[in-house]
Amino acid sequence: MMKKIIIAIICFINLSFINIGMDYSIEANVKTNCQDNFPSGLSFFFEQVGGYGDKSMVSQVERILNIDLSTFQEYDFIDNEESSEKYWKNITKFESVIDKFISKIKANPKYYQKIKYNPIKLGVDFSSDLNEMKKIEQKQKEYENHPMYGYPNDNKYLSSKAILKDLETLKNILKCYKKSGATKIKLNYD
Repeated sequence: MMKKIIIAIICFINLSFINIGMDYSIEANVKTNCQDNFPSGLSFFFEQVGGYGDKSMVSQVERILNIDLSTFQEYDFIDNEESSEKYWKNITKFESVIDKFISKIKANPKYYQKIKYNPIKLGVDFSSDLNEMKKIEQKQKEYENHPMYGYPNDNKYLSSKAILKDLETLKNILKCYKKSGATKIKLNYD
């Protein structure tokens, strides 16, 4: 019985990366009244690098569109007591990366069709029923043994063009910051 409980916990832990509840946030180097919620879809898109490495959507998009998006990986942790100036970015340079990204997407509107995804959908499942847990464990093994293991599932974020809407939202945040006198921004991860 104890072994089965441990297997259930391991399955839950292995699947829990799907939504760990951490998000990007953005701040200006001056106090503003701007609506500054970093778009949640864009946050999930950029946080995948740690979860999937070179197979993440963002890494694949970088290669397909021949663009460097590493500036989005340079973030501070919200509770970091040793926060330094190294995380602050010139707002105009950051905005130019966003503009370039939007331009590349518009110039290559079907880029998302080249993204590789894992076709096996995983859900965060747990059951106190032993037979159900065996099915969950089998699904996990099937997922890990699939040739596309390590690639993300297709959440339709790219094909729905939601990324463009989120990038425009981010640009509007930057415009508001600039109107308030900001010259730098910082990405935080919390």
